[in-house]
Amino acid sequence: MRKYILVVILLCMIFTNQIEEKNIHNQILGRDKDPKIESDISKLQLLYRKSSWTILTLPGLRFLTEIIYPKSTISHFNIKEKVVAFTIDDGFYGMDNPNGSMIDEVTDLFSKYDAKATFFTSGSHCYLETQDLDLFFKNGHEIANHSMYDWPYDRYSKKQFLEDFNMTDSILSQYTNDIPKWYRAPHAKLSKVMDIVLKEKGYKHVVCDVFANDTAIPDSKWIAKYILKRVKPGSILLIHMPEKGVREWNFEAMKLTLIGLKKMGYNVVNLSELQQISEINND
Repeated sequence: MRKYILVVILLCMIFTNQIEEKNIHNQILGRDKDPKIESDISKLQLLYRKSSWTILTLPGLRFLTEIIYPKSTISHFNIKEKVVAFTIDDGFYGMDNPNGSMIDEVTDLFSKYDAKATFFTSGSHCYLETQDLDLFFKNGHEIANHSMYDWPYDRYSKKQFLEDFNMTDSILSQYTNDIPKWYRAPHAKLSKVMDIVLKEKGYKHVVCDVFANDTAIPDSKWIAKYILKRVKPGSILLIHMPEKGVREWNFEAMKLTLIGLKKMGYNVVNLSELQQISEINND
């Protein structure tokens, strides 16, 4: 039933011009350019991507985000305790991969390591039934707005972005009434217009300070090693949602990261919990 409701909503959006036709047809999903399975890129390409990302992020993402984004953007929380927030983008599974759901596997994995996460969820990725997420929410995970589609929104007008944002929020509200006021811009591209809308709606833009470019680098061991080497108290980690046949390596990357964090003495919570810890410590 949910998938049919979503289809109807999307059709209504198109035919009522809530999102202009050019924005639907002149863009492609970001993941269309990414490898879906590990063999999609050569060993030489893989080595180049690892080296390039390592060099690009040498200054550290905490430093880089302060330069790139407005001060209101959050990349981490200032705490001394060994606590981090785990965030997962592009949940639950793409409209281009209707049989790809791994939400049960990911929920079980995080439960095994007593960890929680914030899932930045795209409106077009919501084909699960409400009951499919009962255990998900019971285990302390939360979902947050990641716009309707996996493409940049930095060229949208205020009207276009607001309509897209509200539509995504409406779809997520079918799963829970407890949606935190977090937003993550797809492809990490935030415009002044987007920032204005978020401030008007009382939302915070959240990026991360630990990310291994896992959508382009299909190597779970390298991803986990990169993250564990750079994690700090108060960090916001990011790994994209694995799906059957699409980015499955990220499931193993999540597992190895959670194992490593536990060995290092870190507690893994969702964003809202990390914010609460930060507020208590700074009172």
